[in-house]
Amino acid sequence: LERTPYNKFSNIDSGLRGAARGYVVVLQDVRGRNASEGEWYPFKYEPADGYDSVEWCAKLPYSDGKVGMIGGSYVGATQVLTAIAAPPHLVGMYPTITASNYHEHWAYQGGAFMQLLSQAWSSSLAVNVLERRTGASAAPSHWDFRKAPADYPVIDPGKAAGVADYYFDWIAHPTYDDYWKQWSIEAHYAQVTVPGVHVAAWYDLFQDGSIRNYMGLKQHAATEEARRGQRLVIIPGGHAGFGRKIGDVDFGADSVLDLEGYGYRWYDHLMKGIDNGIDREKPVRIFVMGRNGWRDEDD
Repeated sequence: LERTPYNKFSNIDSGLRGAARGYVVVLQDVRGRNASEGEWYPFKYEPADGYDSVEWCAKLPYSDGKVGMIGGSYVGATQVLTAIAAPPHLVGMYPTITASNYHEHWAYQGGAFMQLLSQAWSSSLAVNVLERRTGASAAPSHWDFRKAPADYPVIDPGKAAGVADYYFDWIAHPTYDDYWKQWSIEAHYAQVTVPGVHVAAWYDLFQDGSIRNYMGLKQHAATEEARRGQRLVIIPGGHAGFGRKIGDVDFGADSVLDLEGYGYRWYDHLMKGIDNGIDREKPVRIFVMGRNGWRDEDD
């Protein structure tokens, strides 16, 4: 299951590759995005909606009742927030380059507002909100020639409210208060009952959050099985790129890890019971900068 705000059709190729490996891959637009109804507000609905989505997948006629989740960045957030809600049929997650605290590791860093990230991300997502809204109001059947031009929904500031209200909420909450704590991953590690592979990256704005999620769940997840089942992979690029060259530095062909293949290898063992040896490998795999090679660690 992949729950995304970035249009479910954008990852069809990955879904087909998963299907070729014998998995049913469900790609879903999160609430209020693209083909899904409702209000889009980052993080707010992901635990409850994720819970419902997992349980819906588990009841499909061709499902064996085991549901795993995949995806990176915000799509990693939808996974961990779902895991916090603890749907009974969720068996694992694979969050890639995502945060652990959406105040400190998303909207703010060290107390400073992340202006470029917050403005660019919210603005790009607001386009779809506007398209959904104007798609209805621009239809001839919705025109009302008796109203003043300024009352047209796109122009009237009052009716334009809700396009990206969360951006202004972020500014209104500069400290780690109850607004942020309600969907903080770090504050809810003890509710997670499933194992997970966490992918961090050296050149990534969410590096700290991904490592914190691994360490926090390894120590505080709800069950011994979940604590033992956490794994960490640290790659070079992340949001800075997934190729061998990051900026001006070439880390060599060996630096490019097949993340999709690694994830399905892990799910082959977790969901299908295939003895491929991944459970006997050390839980931490790091690409070592300078030496430009991989190293496996116990912790």
